[in-house]
Amino acid sequence: MGLIVWLAMLGLDFLLNGALFARMYQQSGSFFLKPAEAFRRIPLGYLAFLVLAFCLVEIVHRLGVKRTTEGIRLGLVIGVVFGATWALSLYSIATLSAPVALAFAAIWIGLLTLATAVAASGLARRSLRGLALSVVGFDVLFVGTVIALQSSGVVPTITP
Repeated sequence: MGLIVWLAMLGLDFLLNGALFARMYQQSGSFFLKPAEAFRRIPLGYLAFLVLAFCLVEIVHRLGVKRTTEGIRLGLVIGVVFGATWALSLYSIATLSAPVALAFAAIWIGLLTLATAVAASGLARRSLRGLALSVVGFDVLFVGTVIALQSSGVVPTITP
């Protein structure tokens, strides 16, 4: 179950950072690493998501959340708290702008809401096959969307 949640998080993260918030990585000055170094460190961020995915599955399980709508509500609460804390903390000590801090908050809200919704949905099922196929399908759709948007020049690309 944790791996399915993690894959869902990766797909959404790719969509959010590769399309919706892609411009902020080019316009935010010295706060961000150079593209090549950031690209090299992506696996560390995805490893952090893996740890988080398994922890969120455990939280959802311990709270007995088994409906997707309850998972969404839980994720929104956790996401708002974590996103606001993360954004305010970074804004207070780093050179990022307020819009970038808000973008980070939005990313965390989205990731945590999706993760808890997928976890709740999975815990309510006897078989995870359908959920896994849905997550993979959405990931393929998200990756295809980002590739299409970047290839058409709608959103900028960052080459390593």
